[in-house]
Amino acid sequence: MVPAPSRRPGRNNLEDVRKKLPWRGPTVSEIAKVAGVGSATVDRVLNNRPGVSEKTRQRVQNAFEKLATERGAVERLLNLKLYCDSGASFNGLMEAAVDRINRTLPGIQIDGHYVSTHQMDPIPFARKIEDEGFDADGVIVIAREHPAINRAVRKLVGSDRPVVTLTTDLPSSRRSAYIGNNQYAAGSVAAQLIGQILPEKRNNILLMMSVPFRSQQEREMGFRRVLRSEFPYLKIEERVTSDDSTETTREQLAAYIDTHGCPAAIYNVAGANRGVAEALEAFGKTHETIFVGHELTPYSRALLESGVMDYVISHDFVAEVTTAAEWLRSHVSGTEISEPAETQISIHTRYNCGP
Repeated sequence: MVPAPSRRPGRNNLEDVRKKLPWRGPTVSEIAKVAGVGSATVDRVLNNRPGVSEKTRQRVQNAFEKLATERGAVERLLNLKLYCDSGASFNGLMEAAVDRINRTLPGIQIDGHYVSTHQMDPIPFARKIEDEGFDADGVIVIAREHPAINRAVRKLVGSDRPVVTLTTDLPSSRRSAYIGNNQYAAGSVAAQLIGQILPEKRNNILLMMSVPFRSQQEREMGFRRVLRSEFPYLKIEERVTSDDSTETTREQLAAYIDTHGCPAAIYNVAGANRGVAEALEAFGKTHETIFVGHELTPYSRALLESGVMDYVISHDFVAEVTTAAEWLRSHVSGTEISEPAETQISIHTRYNCGP
């Protein structure tokens, strides 16, 4: 007879926890849905049977604890709305971060709405924020600066609905808090990286921009300041403006290179790093032009690994959304809190861009 597997030291057996709870549930199917696994896997974990990886076991544990906390808590579930205006890759990362938080953070449910920048009309986007935000306990916004969006945020905050801006700020909106990098510092980092790579002689740098996101404007200001003060022989040749789509970015940059030649370095303060890479590949300049951009996505990771991108400046998406959700929960509960500290800037190369 095969003996039953022993319990792992230092870990609660979920079946024991279930027996102690004064209510019925959560069910196996509910845990499976939150954890994103099959019911049979949940059953193995609940009964401490083998055949489940430690990573999957932890997902089930987190899902169970989230559901247990929500059902056992006196307070109701906090309903948050997130509105994200960005490129496809960033939206995908943000959606994954929200999904993970919904699976693991007790007492929180975030409903996300994602629009690609090149398809976004600010007027209906702002109307959606305003209309749906009043029905939420709190709102998280990632969006460009636009009068309609600022006005929608002001109305929510004026009606005692807290609004957190994430990654890119909207200071004119009177938002409740900003959570994210110091984007001025992020642009300064990009300038230092490019300045240290290029030889100490006159060279031209091209800036890639998109729509008026505050984060991009601040990155550009920081970038220009460091070039002027530390690398005065390097000049920003021009700004090429796109719309954060791969196709438009590729076409705009290709047209520029065809007319002016390829610059010594490209700093992409916007999205669509893949479009920049495709234009460089078309002209055979992938390993001659220094290429620095933002946000570690599956595409930018692949570009780092292949040597097309030299540096990616990024941040922890999950940590920032978690901080936003917890800040909003504290605000709603009446806890006296200050605005969160700036989040950490991370620098990725081909040698440290793994998952």
